[in-house]
Order: sequence, then structure tokens, then C-alpha cells
Amino acid sequence: MRLLCLALLLLVFSIAPARGQIPDLPTLGENWTDLGYPKLFYTPRDGLTGGIYYAQMHPPGYRDWFDPQPYRASIALDGQISTSGSYKLGLYARMPNILPGWRFTMEAETRRRARQNYFGVGNRTERDGGNATDAQPHYYHTDHRRTLLRGEIQKRVVPHLRVLGGFHAERWQFDTLPGVSLLGTQANSGLSLPLGTPTADVSARLGLVFDTRNDEIAPMRGILLEAIFGVADSTVAGALSYTRTTLSASGFWSPSEQLTLAGRVLAQAMTGSPALGSYMLIEASDKSFEGYGGWRSNRGLAGLRYMGEDLLFANLETRYQVVGERHVVAASLLGFIDVGRVFQPGEDDFRLTLDGMHVSVGGGPVLSFGRVAVLGTTMAVGQDGFAIHVMTDWAF
Repeated sequence: MRLLCLALLLLVFSIAPARGQIPDLPTLGENWTDLGYPKLFYTPRDGLTGGIYYAQMHPPGYRDWFDPQPYRASIALDGQISTSGSYKLGLYARMPNILPGWRFTMEAETRRRARQNYFGVGNRTERDGGNATDAQPHYYHTDHRRTLLRGEIQKRVVPHLRVLGGFHAERWQFDTLPGVSLLGTQANSGLSLPLGTPTADVSARLGLVFDTRNDEIAPMRGILLEAIFGVADSTVAGALSYTRTTLSASGFWSPSEQLTLAGRVLAQAMTGSPALGSYMLIEASDKSFEGYGGWRSNRGLAGLRYMGEDLLFANLETRYQVVGERHVVAASLLGFIDVGRVFQPGEDDFRLTLDGMHVSVGGGPVLSFGRVAVLGTTMAVGQDGFAIHVMTDWAF
């Protein structure tokens, strides 16, 4: 059943971008183009989901067509609602090359995940399939709501080196679902979990980015180094005080036009007094992501399989283009090994170690359209068995 759902999802996304399904609207200028399509898919967790995606994009010109940036600017509206009660409405603006030497990013989003994964906090959490039964189907689920506003500015200081500054303002809330759940059991046992109460989580960040990639969406060569330091201070804004330091290194090498080898190592450490929702964010320039677990971090695990204040993980990939034309339409095969873990105070202190690592091995087909769109399916085997994810971008 799960494979059938994924097949239907891929089919819908493959045919959806055809022009004419949504009437053309006036663009922001003569150099802008628009794209819009409906979304309709089914997942076992959220049920039937419908929505719409609409974007206006300023594509690169003749002179900068082969620059690493896939476009000069993009503004997108993305919304959807599910029969389970989940919904999302987001407005996203990314301008990597609208002004020479400058990059701008802004995100505004409100979201409810009516059946968000929750397996506990720490690296030793267990996932027992016997706990999720017909009598208690939401044992490993929580009702998660969040509203966020996030912005970032980057400035090139010398070739390939950029400084960044940004902010992240979020209001998140966790609550239990009907029936017995792990979150409710832990809260009743005395653990400090902010259930049913909105928490304001506001932080600012500074960082350095060294980037020599030849393509920011699907690089074939180059490196990306990021060092980002964030601070949340409840005396200034929000309800939490903590720091977040994120270091990452990614490298890409292509021995041939069809084959690309890619690797990434990422470490993140927090100090102070973060709370449950703070653990979900993995910092990155331009676009943060959720972890640990899922198609952006460890593809053999369920999304958010592990949560903790600190984390350490690595990915190794082979990307082989089977057929097609790069920057037009291409089909590729992906193979990968993912390894990593989280650390939580009172359980294990953060350190460079191979102990307690969670290893996954897998692969899958990937389709790319033009310089921007990527769609694929990853299938992997990890400690919890078989996992399948839909990817709408390369993991890194």
C-alpha cells in the first residue's frame, strides 16, 4: 500500500507542472516567468491532500546562464490541506543573484502537522511497531503547529566567500492526539514537555559561507563550507535562551559527465536552555531543514526519528545520469550511505565518535527538470527496517 501511494504521488507530480492547468497571471516584469500547478496526493499518515503551487521566477540571462545560481530571483506561494487536518501555507522569496554580490532570502509559513512523528528525545529512543495498534494508532504521533518568519542576507566579500546575517522567529506548539501516545505518557511521567502551550522561539545568526560549486542545485564539482552561529535570548525576544553552532562541509567531484560523487559532514551543538521544538531545526545557509531522520539527513529513518540538542552525521552519495540532457530533462540513479546520531545532556555529551551511529544504505531514481526542479524516491534499509521517502531536492 505504501509503495502504491508513493507511485501515485510521483505520477501526480510528474504531470502536474503542465502549463494551462492554472490560468496565467500578470508577471512581475517582462523578464519574469510564472509556473503554477495543482497538487493532489495521498499518504497513509495524512490521508488525501490537495493544494496549489504558484511561483514567479526571474531566470538567468544569456550572460549568466551557466552561473551557479539557478535563477536570479524566485517568489513562490505553496499551500495544501489534508483530510487528517494537516495544512500548510507558505510564501517564499529567494533572490540569489538579483544584485551583484548580494543574496536575499525570506520565508513566511504557517503549518499544522496533525500527525507529526515523535519517537522521544535522545539517541537511545526505540521504535516498537507493537506500540502502534488499531487501539492506539497515534502512539508515535503528535499534533504539531508552527508559524514562522525567517530572513537572511548574504554579501560576497571576496571570490567564493560570503558573510551572512539572519533571523528566525517561530511560534511552535505540541499537543497529544486522542488515545495513548508516547508524548502523553512522557508528559504524565513528569518530563518537562510544553504540551498545548505556544512557545516563542526567536534567534539571530551570523555566519561564513565558502562556496566553489559549479551549480547550486545539482553540483558536479566544488566544495561548500558553512559556519553559522545563532543566539536566542529571552530578554530580547521569545521565551527561550540558547546558542546554536553549526559546521558543515560538502564536496562534489565528477570523474565523468554522467557520474558525480558527493559527500557531506555536519555537526551542530546547542548550549543554554533550548526546548523540544528547538531540536527540530538544522541550520544551513539559504534554507534550514528538519532532522534527524528523513530524506535530507538519514534516508533509512523516519522523519524526525531522533531529536537532541546536538547532532553529528555524514552522507556519501553516487549520482549517475542514465539518460537525458543536463539542465533540460534528465533521469539519474542515486546510491547513498547515511550515518549519524544525536546527543542529549544527561544521556551522552557531544563528541567526535563512531559509537551509537545509525547507518542506512539505499538508493533510488531521480528526475530533474531544467535547472531547478528535482523529483525522486529514495528507498533504504536502516535499523528500523525499510524506509521510503519522496525527495523534491537533492539532500545537499
